Amino acid sequence: MLRLFLALLLAIAAATPRPATAEEFLVWGDMPYCRNVADTATCDNREATTARLVRAMNRTGVPTAIFVGDTKASQEACDLFHTVTRPAEYFGAFDGAMFYTLGDNEWTDCGRSNVAPGGLAPVPALERLREAFFSRPRSLGARPLPLDRQASRGVGVENARWQQGQVLFATLHIPGVFTGVENFPGDRAVLGEIAAANLAWLDAAFAMATERRLPALVFAFQADMWHPCQMEQHRAKGVACTREPYGRNDGINRSDAAYDYPGFLARLTQRAAAFPGQVLLLHGDSHRWLEDRSPGNGRGGVIPNTTRFMVPGEDEMVAVRVRVTPGVAPYFSFEAVTP
Repeated sequence: MLRLFLALLLAIAAATPRPATAEEFLVWGDMPYCRNVADTATCDNREATTARLVRAMNRTGVPTAIFVGDTKASQEACDLFHTVTRPAEYFGAFDGAMFYTLGDNEWTDCGRSNVAPGGLAPVPALERLREAFFSRPRSLGARPLPLDRQASRGVGVENARWQQGQVLFATLHIPGVFTGVENFPGDRAVLGEIAAANLAWLDAAFAMATERRLPALVFAFQADMWHPCQMEQHRAKGVACTREPYGRNDGINRSDAAYDYPGFLARLTQRAAAFPGQVLLLHGDSHRWLEDRSPGNGRGGVIPNTTRFMVPGEDEMVAVRVRVTPGVAPYFSFEAVTP
């Protein structure tokens, strides 16, 4: 009987995340945006504001930051300056370690008719980004940190994973391609390969966090999978798609989406339900500050044990200081950092 009791205690301990001290990091994205490339004064101002924001981030003393994609507006040229040189300057100006996950403006939008001329097509742009930012097993920033990559090259090389204290972080390459197949004129097989790699990386992160008994798991990606314009029922009912509301909804279920968002949400829901800790989803794409403590799972329910935070961007040029405090409500808290 005593042995059985001790075995039961060990089993409970193994399944319960260990308590952890609070961890802090910064998150930002979707900037600088220059939608009217002919308006050079506004473009210059947005670039200057982005540089000031990086300096403000440095003043916080927080040593790590994540950029959730879209280093330019979709209308800006997919050339070397906008996709590599300019963002590399901002990332390198951060005093600590900077982690970066790709958006859609940097590559999937590069074949659209409204993009300024002089740049690469989508897939070549992606290849250039992979080589420039993701070819080494370490972060960006003035003081880079080592990280794990899903692959050494090709599909998955942009997906990263690292641990900070008792919190596991993982980036996922989920571009915000939510206007359907017409929004991606390149080789659509590439998006399928990326979606499959993301599912494998998601599974691996949950497995590692569970094995290490970590109380918190943070995923960072670009796409707003909860945007109302993504929902099939809006179009089926003839309802005009607006940019509101930004609260919880069923998530994406469009049959013509270029990326398999429903498949991702289904896998995420399954893994989060079995995870004994808490999950934080960080994304950009819709450029608004939003704390969602009950994110939709795409099927009318919610993703358990999970908080979603939409990172501001575009006109709202701020960064966010995130605090993870396991065992204390709210588990995740957010504070604006202004330029």
